Amino acid sequence: MDKRRRGRPSRSGGGRARDEILRVAREVFAEMGYERATFTEIAERAGYTRPAINHHFPDKASLYHASLESVRDTVINGGVEHAVAHETLPGRLSGFLEGAVQVDSQDRSFARFIAASVLDGFRHPQLQEHTRGQVDQVRTFVRQALGAAVDNGEVRADLDVPAVTEMLIAVMWGMGLYAGFMGTHEQLEKVVEQFSRLVAGILW
Repeated sequence: MDKRRRGRPSRSGGGRARDEILRVAREVFAEMGYERATFTEIAERAGYTRPAINHHFPDKASLYHASLESVRDTVINGGVEHAVAHETLPGRLSGFLEGAVQVDSQDRSFARFIAASVLDGFRHPQLQEHTRGQVDQVRTFVRQALGAAVDNGEVRADLDVPAVTEMLIAVMWGMGLYAGFMGTHEQLEKVVEQFSRLVAGILW
């Protein structure tokens, strides 16, 4: 006798299934964009039925928002956790990026989705608030790290914190674009290593 719950397709249960669906969804959204991505495409690539996807995510918007949340929980919060272990500004900035690189070594779907989701936010007004939210989280982290460095005398007191924050945001998102669509993981590691040397003042 089939003892599965009614409406719960085979292989649809458990956190592992949800995580796999999210991984494939990040890949499909990054490759095709929000508008062209479909449940059917995601289900076929993940090896699940359409009802199995719907069991976890009722519609495409909820799946996209869950993908954004996975970025926040895994990449951004993970990067911040790496950063807080350091006491200096170079250490915190490098720690944040090293945390992201560690995630990239395990799952490369994050970097590509992060870069593509920024574009989706501009193309689709209904996504804008959510996609900009991940940028704002990183912006808050960078601004606080710079502010702490000013307060403890690590950097010059007249540092233009808002401008430097935006410069670092541009660099970091450029690294995300590089990681997702241009370079290999090994190349990304070297880029982050050299960036760490740059902010520590020992590159030149």
